[in-house]
Amino acid sequence: MRRCGSRFAKLVTVGLGLLLVAGVGSATAQDPPTEEEYGPLMAEVRLLVGDVSQHIDNRYWPELGEDLDKLFPVFRQMEAFWMARGNESALGITGEGIEALRELGAAGIAMEVGPAQAGLANLRAVCGSCHEAHREADGDGFKIKAGS
Repeated sequence: MRRCGSRFAKLVTVGLGLLLVAGVGSATAQDPPTEEEYGPLMAEVRLLVGDVSQHIDNRYWPELGEDLDKLFPVFRQMEAFWMARGNESALGITGEGIEALRELGAAGIAMEVGPAQAGLANLRAVCGSCHEAHREADGDGFKIKAGS
């Protein structure tokens, strides 16, 4: 059983963490992942987005914040990857993903299911557009399209 006071304190902490993460600058300060490392990043995103969906449905707002605390750095790694490749299209799509994460964070802080579900739908749409433009099936998984 969850205690309300503890939940509120955790929510405030997560909310402050989201504000700090959302304000982090460009990903250029870190080494970009390699193409071999990119696939596992995508697998991590897929799992975390599943968690986001469950946490919204169950109104587990602090846990949603924890998911976003994991997703923001992954998206920053994706940003570094595409920046290193000089792919403006994919870099723009990644920026749209970061905006969708911010939208989810704001909805989570406000504890609003409808806006959180809309943010999740936006995130999934962004992911789909990047996959369509820059990834292709490759046997057991996906690979970056030639020229991307």
